Amino acid sequence: MPTPQPGTVVSNAQTRAANLTTTNSNEVPATKQFVVNATGNLFIASTLNSTAGGSVLPQEAENAFGEVSVFFAALTKAMAEAGTSLYDYDALNKLVSSSGLFVKVTDSNIQFESKQSGITLSSQLIQTLLGLSGNLASIGKSLMDMIAGMGQASVSISASSDNQDKKVGTIIFVCEYLLGAISIAPIIISADANDVKAIWQAGPCLQGGHTDVQLSLCKSVYLFVPPAFVKQAASLNEAMSDPEFNNLIESMRSVIAVPPQATAASKTTKKDS
Repeated sequence: MPTPQPGTVVSNAQTRAANLTTTNSNEVPATKQFVVNATGNLFIASTLNSTAGGSVLPQEAENAFGEVSVFFAALTKAMAEAGTSLYDYDALNKLVSSSGLFVKVTDSNIQFESKQSGITLSSQLIQTLLGLSGNLASIGKSLMDMIAGMGQASVSISASSDNQDKKVGTIIFVCEYLLGAISIAPIIISADANDVKAIWQAGPCLQGGHTDVQLSLCKSVYLFVPPAFVKQAASLNEAMSDPEFNNLIESMRSVIAVPPQATAASKTTKKDS
């Protein structure tokens, strides 16, 4: 694996162990509960306490997360009808970029290394990509299907494309209701199709034994804005059109717009007087 570029996150056995041992013991994080769909594309997390009937999300959170499910179902059907794989990064990127419902927050490169296979490998990927920890075996099972899909798609994409830079990718919607706040953060993971093909053909993902996995991943994090949230912006638009609010903005803008030389000259004049 090439030397990581500045700003690249390195995930291997040593860095994962170091992260566990250097955690500040004085911090008491809120306990999260996770559920994941069968394909591993929809994660829902909550800090609500369990009851006899399970954790009950407020209606607004259920509505927002329901819109994510509908969008993902439409995305899946559109890609299938267009004759492309759900793991075709180029097609996926076009859909996300043109939908108007996504705002990119960060891009990061990850150098992932592992000597594990199966669920353990999947759990390490979850820990690296989503920052989750604890007993991830049940979630790891769902992610195995995603890894298998990316592997199979990489073989097909590499065989049918003359472009050596072709990528394989997938999208994970992380829906969270944390301490009363709703957050929907889609994460697009992509990698070189030929690299994924080589790992998949070596068979470490679903078979037993230990195989060195070294993979360069690109992680793009977005904010997803459900249509219902857009409708709620009407009150925000009214507030932003208030004359007093605009006066405040103008006073701030005028401070920013003053040239540094003029500011220094003003201070000198005050001293002389």
